[in-house]
Amino acid sequence: MSREIKINTERFTLRPLTAADGEHVVRLLDDYEVARWLTVVPHPYTLTDFNGFLAHLADTSPLGGLAIEEAGQVLGVVGLDPTLGYWLGRAHQGRGVMGEAALALVNWAFQQQDIDQIGSGYFEGNVASKSVLHRLGFRDTGVVEDVNCVSQGIEVKLVKAELTRDMWAASR
Repeated sequence: MSREIKINTERFTLRPLTAADGEHVVRLLDDYEVARWLTVVPHPYTLTDFNGFLAHLADTSPLGGLAIEEAGQVLGVVGLDPTLGYWLGRAHQGRGVMGEAALALVNWAFQQQDIDQIGSGYFEGNVASKSVLHRLGFRDTGVVEDVNCVSQGIEVKLVKAELTRDMWAASR
């Protein structure tokens, strides 16, 4: 897959993360109120953690971590590797950023990739994430898994959700 992926929305550009994003991403993600809703993100979050994530993306796919950029500033990250995952800096929450960015990525994925479904999930109690997924057309699968949340240092309940190509097509 090309590292040159670029997806434009009405307000944002989705593009692969780069080393130049490191310090800004660390400032946004080194916030317990953001990290506590993510499985593998530690708290505190450091530049070493970010560089490790970049190395992971280099070994897998840049689609796993796309910067959500507005006017040259990274607001958060959305990715598909192979499930849909995302986070948004707290200062940027509440204005429809993630709904717009995730919709653009989901639409791009179903149009450009040979996939039949996209999986995702949210921690029990994460009303904002649940809302984003349901507005995108994802439906809960009925499966709830115990997963390790690195930042909290505990097992949490992850509600699994999915969006099939047929569900996506019907919603267009």
